[in-house]
Formats: sequence, C-alpha cells, structure tokens
Amino acid sequence: MTASRSTAASTSPTLHRRSATRLAVMFLALVCLSLAAVQGWGSYSSRATDLREANTSTVNMARALSDHAEASIDLVGTILSSVVERFQAGELGNDRQRFQRFLVSMTQRTPSLQGLHLYDAAGNWVLNSLPATALKGNNADREYFIYHRTHTDLSPRLGNPLRSRFNGVWVLPVSRRLDNPDGSFAGVALATIEIDFFRKFYESFNIGEKGTIFLALDTGSLVVRRPFREKDIGLDISGGPVFTLWKQSGEPTGSAILVARIDHVERLYTYRHLRQYPLLIAVALSKQEVLARWRTDTIASAAGTLILLAALLWLGARMIRQMIQTGQLQRELRDAKTALEANNAALQLLALSDGLTGLANRRHFDQSLDAEFKRAMRDGSPLALVMFDVDYFKKFNDQHGHVQGDAALQMVSRAMLAGQRRPADVAARFGGEEFAMLLPDTEPGGALAVAESIRAAIAAAQFPHGASPFRILTISAGVHSMIPQRGQNARALVEAADRGLYRAKAQGRNSVCAEQLEDASQLEA
Repeated sequence: MTASRSTAASTSPTLHRRSATRLAVMFLALVCLSLAAVQGWGSYSSRATDLREANTSTVNMARALSDHAEASIDLVGTILSSVVERFQAGELGNDRQRFQRFLVSMTQRTPSLQGLHLYDAAGNWVLNSLPATALKGNNADREYFIYHRTHTDLSPRLGNPLRSRFNGVWVLPVSRRLDNPDGSFAGVALATIEIDFFRKFYESFNIGEKGTIFLALDTGSLVVRRPFREKDIGLDISGGPVFTLWKQSGEPTGSAILVARIDHVERLYTYRHLRQYPLLIAVALSKQEVLARWRTDTIASAAGTLILLAALLWLGARMIRQMIQTGQLQRELRDAKTALEANNAALQLLALSDGLTGLANRRHFDQSLDAEFKRAMRDGSPLALVMFDVDYFKKFNDQHGHVQGDAALQMVSRAMLAGQRRPADVAARFGGEEFAMLLPDTEPGGALAVAESIRAAIAAAQFPHGASPFRILTISAGVHSMIPQRGQNARALVEAADRGLYRAKAQGRNSVCAEQLEDASQLEA
C-alpha cells in the first residue's frame, strides 16, 4: 500500500512537467509561425504599397502627358483655323507675301509647329512657311489630301505620322479642307507637328531604364514611343495589350500590369484617351524596377527573420530543457529577465531625458532629427525646426543665482511641453539655455505659430528677470522649414534655424524670426 502511494506521488509531478513541456513546444511553434506570418504579411503589404504608388505615378504622368498633347494640338488647330480664315478672306490672292510672312511668323513662335502649308485642288504646293523651299511638289497622294478631297467635313483632322517631303523629318499632320465660295474643293491647309517635339518632352520624365511612354492614333498607328526607335513610327500596335485593354473596357482611362508586345517587358501601364482627338497616350513603369527595392528589402528582412527564428528555436530548446530540469529555475530566470527589461527601459529613459527639465536631451534630439530628416526626404514632406534661446540668461544667473536659473529653465520647459501639439513633435533641451522643437510634417506657417505661442506663453508667465530690459524672462526663436532633398543633411536644417535665431536676437530679442528659404517652391505641396 505504501509503495503504491509513493509511486502515485512521484508520477504526478512527472505528468505535470510533461504537460508544461508540451505546452512550451506548442507555444514556441506558434511564435515561430506567427513571426513568419508577420514577415510574410509585411512583405506582401510593402509590395502592394510599392505597386500602388507606382500606379499613382503613372496615372499622374498620363494625365500630364495627355494634357500636354491636347494643348499642343489645340494650339496648332487654332493657328490652322486662322490660316483657313485668311485664305477664305482672299488674302492669298490679295497679298501673297503678307500671307507667307504670317505662316513663317506662326511657325517660328510655336515650338510644337514644324510647318504650315497650303495645297491647291490638284495637290500642288501653293504656299508654306519655309521661304527657301521651291514650290514644285505635289501632295495629292497623301492620305490626308485624299480624305479632304472626298469628304466635306471642315473640322481639323489628325493624320497618320509621315516623313515630310520638305526636309525629311517625321511629322504628325493636322489638316483642314479648303472650299471655294461655291462649296467645291479648293485644296488643303496643313500644319505639321514634328515627332521630335513629343520625343524630347517624353524624355524629361523619370520612368527608369525599362519604362515606356507612347502616343498612338485610335487606329493603332504609333506616333512616338520612348525608348525611341525611328523604325517604330507608324507601327500598327492596335493588337497590343494596351489597345486590347482600352477596347475591352470602353473606358477613357485605365491601368493594368501588361507585357509589351514590342519588347516583352512586364510593366505597370496607365493609358488615357485624349478628350478631343483620336489619340491614346500610355505610360508604363517596369514592374521589375518598381519592385527592385522591395526585393532587396524582402531578402534582407527574410534573412533577419530566419536568423531570429533560429535563435528563437535555440533559446526555446534550452528553455524547455531547463523547464524539464527545474520549474523553479525557469521562474527565477523569467523574473530576472523581467527585472532586467524594466531596468533597461528605465536606463534608456534616463539616457534620453534631460535631468533638470524632463525634456528630451541632446542625444534624443539628434536621433529624432536624423530619423525625421530621412523620413521627410523619403516622403517628400516638410520638416520644421524651432531653435529657442533664453534672453540674457547669463545676466539672470549672475543676478538671481543658479537655483533661480534652474527654476527659469524648468518654467521654459513646461511652456515648451504645453506647446507640443502632436505626439510626433519633439521638445528638447539643446544645451545650456538653448532649446529646440522638432516639428514633422509642418510648413513655415505652422512652425511660426508654434514658436510664437511658446514665446507668448513664457512672456505671459511674467517670470522676474531684473537684468533684462523687459524686466521679465523672455525667449528668442529661429524657425526654418524645408523639404529635404538628396545630398542634404540634417545639419542644414539646424544651421538655418540657428540663423533665424541670430536674426531674432539682432532685432532686439523676445521675437520669432524665420530663416529665408532658398527655394520657396520646395514647400508648395
């Protein structure tokens, strides 16, 4: 009987340890799976964000490019209408030289315009904007001439791209029919837009090495494409993926990930059809280039996660062995770990705080400035800094003593903490009687308002200062806000705010001054 009780008593702790071990193994597996899931979800979200931002970029570029093309053709159409009106008014017969001067003047003053031309009913060259050109050619075989000869429509018409017979360059023709007073066909007025005009404009956009931009007629005839190849002009791309998407959707604009038929590169496309003309513009970024940074980050993050998982498994195995050996030791280790983390947190708080004022210390400020400067540079957002300095503080210490000096600094710190409007704002003691306020996502007006409110609050406190001309404790402040650009560093922001502070002191103190911006356009966003 006694032996039976002893066996039962020894079995109970064993079963308990086995149960605890099993739970520990399950918990470790759950943690590893959760960490892997978080890593996977983070990678997926980052990828989706990069693709979404690329799509937004292509949508904006497509809108800008379509507006540019429409405005350019509108201008050419207006000039062409003026040419037709002068022809119908008889100016060609009354004053031929004046008419030609008008054509030459319009061509020289309009960057998009390559030439203006008049043809008679037989297609003979009558007049153009190229004074040195002999008028001995005939364009009766041109597609646009045949169209106007057989159609009574008097509106401007875009034709297929062609090579000019005047100077051999590729042009996009915009033409109108000319009628005699009795309504019969009198000829064609032609304005030509040089294809190179669009090519140069498209090359000004940053679309990466494998990105593309193209402009094509509704028929699928390619007008111009970046990267530019002369043999592509006039190429039929009506069966390509972009035209297929446009025809199937029936929408004037759209986006999709497609593989180009010309070079077989997978890209993020956005197309946009012009409102008034039979033209389709498309902008695309290479999917490989868009996701290049994401791939690098994902590989680095995955490697770090694998290392972390390996370390976690190793530590978990040791922990489980220790649990088997003794539950008491595990509890002691857990308590020690908790105490160590609390002590580390307390030490970290002390290391980043100013002991006198409770504000962030210089080390904390420098870390925050560096991080926010990089974030603002990455996001293209404004970052503002306000530098404060207590006026006549050395005289204050000399007259009132260092104990009162400490009290004065504490009063200033309370006003700065009260002036913090958002959690991301950082109020810090920069050194001695100098303070700083870091304001992410803040433009000059907002930074000036924060600085002025703190200055006013300190003045309103009426803290006695017998050595100051104001008879109370006051501060001066310098303000600067900028959108960081590549190649700049955070020191530029500090130096600019410091110059504003010197200006405030030079103007008599107890004031707020902003450093003049070198490029005001940086903040117009």
